[in-house]
Amino acid sequence: MSGVDAQREATHFKNRVLDLVDTYLRKEPSNPLALHLIVPLLDLVAGSGQDERQLSDKAKGILRSRIGKAKEAPVGAEIERVTEVATSVHAKARKAHSSDLLAILSLCSVYLAKMLVHAKAEESLAKLYKESLEDFAVRKNSSLNPAFFQDFIRRFPGQAWSLRQDLLDIAPKAINAYRQTQVLQLLEHLLGLLPSIVSPKLPFRLSANKAP
Repeated sequence: MSGVDAQREATHFKNRVLDLVDTYLRKEPSNPLALHLIVPLLDLVAGSGQDERQLSDKAKGILRSRIGKAKEAPVGAEIERVTEVATSVHAKARKAHSSDLLAILSLCSVYLAKMLVHAKAEESLAKLYKESLEDFAVRKNSSLNPAFFQDFIRRFPGQAWSLRQDLLDIAPKAINAYRQTQVLQLLEHLLGLLPSIVSPKLPFRLSANKAP
């Protein structure tokens, strides 16, 4: 078999594997084993060369449809493992080589956030986003952008509310005025969602001292 034929055969095999992965994620969206597929798919998206562009696009499609649009997330996964995958996703996001890849990473981060919220591991989630906020604000070559954080704030305003003081503390440390403005705009975005954070079942008391 020639080198070209071997390469073609390898690509065909990888395509079939991706078809199986797609089918599995479609039929078993709540299976915790789905968690183990996220990083390999992201590595395929980020690491494929021009000769494997079709594989990269297929992996992107799987992540967008089965992860980004998932109506349910795996249940029963170990919190440590979910946190480990989420940490890897954020590390990749800080060094993403394109806005397209960063958007995919953001979808995965929100998906994992759903799992952490369900597992009541909000502290780990907030810590991860705080670290990424600091990277975005103070590191000149950070690949993160405001949309990465807006996606999280929009989907989980209640959990994002815990970052309000961090946003205030990080803004003065920003590498330049532009980044500082972007951090403050994230705070403004969060404040704009305050009505949805306050439970309608717990209305504000307009008067603390009522006559008996």
